[in-house]
This record gives sequence, C-alpha cells and structure tokens, in this order.
Amino acid sequence: MQSLLEYLIVLTVLHICPLHAAIGSTPVISLVEDTRYGFKVSCVSRGWYPKPDLQWTDGRGAVLTAESETREEQDGEGLYTVRSYLRTPEPEGGQISCVIKYGEDQGELRSSAKIIGQSIPSLPGVQVSNILLSAASISLLLLIGISLGIWRRCVWRRYKIRPVRLV
Repeated sequence: MQSLLEYLIVLTVLHICPLHAAIGSTPVISLVEDTRYGFKVSCVSRGWYPKPDLQWTDGRGAVLTAESETREEQDGEGLYTVRSYLRTPEPEGGQISCVIKYGEDQGELRSSAKIIGQSIPSLPGVQVSNILLSAASISLLLLIGISLGIWRRCVWRRYKIRPVRLV
C-alpha cells in the first residue's frame, strides 16, 4: 500500500511542478519559394522551454531578422515550437544561418544552408511548368519532323524513286 501512495505522490509532484528547461531540436532550414526576386526560407525547431529567441544571419554574421516573420506555438505539454520565415535576395556569400538562442547563459543551436543563385528563373504571371511543357512539346515536334525528313530521303535513295517528267 505504501508503494501505491508513493507512486501517487510522485505523479502529483510531476504534474504540479513547472518545467524548468528543455532544449529543443536542432533548427531545420527549408527552401519554401525561389523566385527571380529572391528566396523565402523557413526555420523550424521543436521542444523548447522556456521560449527561445530565433535569429537569421548571413554569411558574414550580419543579422537578417528584420526581414523575417517568427511565430511561437505551445503544445499540450508546455513545450514551444519556433517557426520563422525569411524573405531575402541572394544572401551575402550565398549562406544563411538560423540561430536559436536559449537560456540565461544564451547557449545557441545553429543550422546553416548555402543558397547558390536561382534554380529556375521565374517570370511574373507565368508558371514555369507551362514554359517547360511548351519547350518539351516544341522539341518533340522538331524531332519528329527531322526524323520524317531523314526517313523520306533514305526511302527515296533506296528505291531510287525519281519524279516523272511529263513532256
């Protein structure tokens, strides 16, 4: 009976005591959007208590947080998920870092990503997939046309078909 009472007391203490600190996950950087005007990247880190600070920096260490939008969400266990979006032209040196600063001693977790140019240039109001589909269709039609021309020429030579002249 005593062990059951001890178990209930431990459960109650665990439930009532506030969470003092939890170090979350390493931040994950993802490319959300790539346009000819710049990039939109996201950074997500989960499992924090208390709420950490998030900063974006470029390759030189300059803070880019002014161009970002950051949200914190708290789950049912009281832990925070920090999510931030950064819209930027190509960063200095092509590198960006997401830095999570936490605790009184300002420990930090950092993830970095290298962005090299634009992968596919975009045109305003035009879907890149439509352009690629049109280019592929035109290339296929040209290939068929050239193949038919070559085949026709080979057949004419093989059977020596010559046009008949009417005099």
